[in-house]
Amino acid sequence: MFDENEQTDMVLGEEANEVSVAETSEESAVETVETQFVDSFQLLSTLESLFFASDKPISLATLKQVFHNTNVDTKTLKKAIEELQMMYADPTRGVALEEVTSGWQLRTKLDNMDFLKRMSKARPFRLSGPALEVLSIIAYKQPIIKNEVDQIRGVESGHLVRALMEKGLVSFEGKTDLPGKPMAYSTTRKFLEIFGLRNLQELPTLSEIDQLLPEGIGEEEEKETLSDVTAGMSQAIGSSYSEGEEELFDITSKINGIDTSSEFFEQEKQRQKEKRERERAEDIREAMAVGELVEQKDVRWLEKYEAQKALEQAAAEKAAEEKAQLAAMSSEISVSEVSMEMTAIAVEDVALVEMEEESEETSDSVDTSEDV
Repeated sequence: MFDENEQTDMVLGEEANEVSVAETSEESAVETVETQFVDSFQLLSTLESLFFASDKPISLATLKQVFHNTNVDTKTLKKAIEELQMMYADPTRGVALEEVTSGWQLRTKLDNMDFLKRMSKARPFRLSGPALEVLSIIAYKQPIIKNEVDQIRGVESGHLVRALMEKGLVSFEGKTDLPGKPMAYSTTRKFLEIFGLRNLQELPTLSEIDQLLPEGIGEEEEKETLSDVTAGMSQAIGSSYSEGEEELFDITSKINGIDTSSEFFEQEKQRQKEKRERERAEDIREAMAVGELVEQKDVRWLEKYEAQKALEQAAAEKAAEEKAQLAAMSSEISVSEVSMEMTAIAVEDVALVEMEEESEETSDSVDTSEDV
């Protein structure tokens, strides 16, 4: 039997062993998440490889995720990117590292564009003069409805707005509160990327545009426009304020009764909504991956979004299975119909053969009776 002192010593020894084991496990855990050291030369080389291999701009959040568990922090990343930009600014380099709305991207220099066109067989991205005019109006006046674009240009611009939407430069902003609830339009992220802008504040001001325009442009004589003629006609026709107010009320009521939606608009709105939701989900995932603070409402929205996508995928798979089953059933039905037709043909052939045999027997019996 052990006395009380011996039992106490044994308990203290077991506790000391447990503490040493815990310290050893903590040291091993610290060793497994040891920070990887990346020197400045390797950092510049890695960044250049990343920008070269990507076909779209790379955001700062993505770069932070790539250099996770290394000694490279946000300040070091930005400093390295600035150093790369200075390196590519050399006149002997053929590419430049440009910052756009969604990150940084390697792009060929505009000075070499003529020589690149001689080699490239791809169709260049071009916009006509009227399309550029509409795009400029939307960029500076967004959100804007099509009627305002038409009033500024003096002609109908619906086909140009649709063409810009198909190229991904313009999108729906939503319905306005004007009579008839017309759709408002605005530029997209792709517009900023193509024109090398980080945000809309970098658009040139009107004074800067006037300085770029050659002398003589914009000094044409003012001519009477269609709007001036119609304004004069309306003033001549309107005999009193009450009549004009009643007429405006009637027009407003008729406009409110017009259905402005169409199949194209509904499909485009749905496509733009899905695109916005997809981009929002990607941004939230990137922020969560690099350890940035994400609001709880965004986390809940992402969970609902992923659950909805899972349901849609399951429904699509079920529809595909049902379609395959219907196709298999139709093929089986067609095979059975062919076999039934072949059986009916065989039965008809047998019946014809029997009829021919009976007719031959009858003719033989008749000949025999005549001989007798």
